[in-house]
Amino acid sequence: MQIWHVGRAAHPLFNNGHDPVAPSAIAIDDETHTPEGKKPYTVPHESSPAEISDIVQDFRKAAADAIAAGFDGVEVHGANGYLIDQFLRDSANQRTDEYGGSKENHARFLTEILEAVTEEIGSGRVGLRLSPLNSFNGMKDSDPENLIRYLSKHLNQFDLAYLPLMRADFFGIQKANAVQIARQHYTGHLMVYMGYSVEEAAETINKNMADSVAFGTAFLANPDLPARTEAGAELNTPDQNTFYTSGAEGYTDYPFMKA
Repeated sequence: MQIWHVGRAAHPLFNNGHDPVAPSAIAIDDETHTPEGKKPYTVPHESSPAEISDIVQDFRKAAADAIAAGFDGVEVHGANGYLIDQFLRDSANQRTDEYGGSKENHARFLTEILEAVTEEIGSGRVGLRLSPLNSFNGMKDSDPENLIRYLSKHLNQFDLAYLPLMRADFFGIQKANAVQIARQHYTGHLMVYMGYSVEEAAETINKNMADSVAFGTAFLANPDLPARTEAGAELNTPDQNTFYTSGAEGYTDYPFMKA
């Protein structure tokens, strides 16, 4: 189970009228869907140390509850402009206390979460998703290469089950060879993702550029993706128009491979 907190990507209309919480009082410069239609994101309030501590314990409880519910483990969501990512990158985190300033301080919130979650359920049941280049949700960092390098070294101490790393930016704004930097410094299981073809994934593994490659949209459109890959069969094309709808279309109606 993926466990996460959206931080400033929330909206008061989804939160009983309360302002969202974030590392700093900086709003996302965009609109979001609400029960009253699309509305601008609101300015979050800067989280206090007590609030941060409470959220860390929420992650601990979420991990424990996931195991109790029968899940094999949890993936801590530290990507895509949600709360952990907001603390990691300086466009959203302009704090001057122990949670801001240096790369070590920017990573303190993540560190405390990983310490709590791995203590609760064991590091072998924990993954961590990162997207240090993705500018989704108004994110960027003034030195993304240094951020990737620091995190890749820092995370070795946790002996995580796997580290899924988004290799690029959806919008092409932030640029760096994230995979190469992570592979150089991270000693655990490195999983990479974002738009890999079957052929590129095989090449990535064969060249030891990563330990595994994750597929998202290819799996949405191909319920039998492993069998198709093994057979060298043509893949169904994902229909992006149905990605976030609630019916069967684009969810359970993609065809299986014909014999």
